[in-house]
Amino acid sequence: MKPARVIALASGKGGVGKSFLTLNLAEALARMGRRVVILDADFGLANIELLTGQQPEKTISDVLAGKCTVSETLITGAEGVQLIPGGRGKPEDAELCHGRMSGLIHAIDQLAGEIDYLLIDTSGGLSPTDLQLAQAAGEVMVVLTPDPVAQADAADYIRSLRNFCGIQQFGIVTNMIKRQREGHALMEALQEKLGFDQDLVLRHCGQVPFDQDIAKSSVNYQTIMQSRPDSRAARSLQLLAETLDRRRLSRAVPGGMTFFLEQTVCAGGI
Repeated sequence: MKPARVIALASGKGGVGKSFLTLNLAEALARMGRRVVILDADFGLANIELLTGQQPEKTISDVLAGKCTVSETLITGAEGVQLIPGGRGKPEDAELCHGRMSGLIHAIDQLAGEIDYLLIDTSGGLSPTDLQLAQAAGEVMVVLTPDPVAQADAADYIRSLRNFCGIQQFGIVTNMIKRQREGHALMEALQEKLGFDQDLVLRHCGQVPFDQDIAKSSVNYQTIMQSRPDSRAARSLQLLAETLDRRRLSRAVPGGMTFFLEQTVCAGGI
């Protein structure tokens, strides 16, 4: 059995559509027969469950407090995608100390051997918890948009993960694209901001076009894959899922606490 793939979807700032991409990508992978779980890793202001219109009875905060198992938190959405809800309204949960991070290790370990993909929807930015989660994942996918501030933040985010976490390979998804080749232009601009060091590898995984109806889908608690499966955005997301499923990043993951998510999910799945 193949080990589960752990992919952290990240960004230098909020408002780039990261949660939207995570949810729709999960559904696209599930349509291919993959078993997918999303971890909402915004432990203070989680929002993915809000996008699905569901009200979780238990969250990852309850797991970390020893009140339930991770399996008891799972919410099942469209196409069988399962979600581990993050916490809301508890400032003490926003950042995980060493002990609570260790608790997350054991919680995720319960899913070993039962899933094909764990998608981590990070909170965005350079918080210690986000950096640990990005470093722990087997793959990091950064969401990039045409917004100049988002571009600058994405470059700083990648530079920080490289300098402080040793990550050298990144997948990039360009989102909210309005012109055919805009995604490629954003990739070139990002590469120029970061320099052309041979040790840094940026791979353009795909681009998702701007769709003004996405907001309407969210209001109706539907993904774009559900509400408009034949739209350009939905087709691009399905293509992204197929591309990811064919290929994985090949960076070596260092030992120790830094790779716990990949190791614990893989532990029972090989």
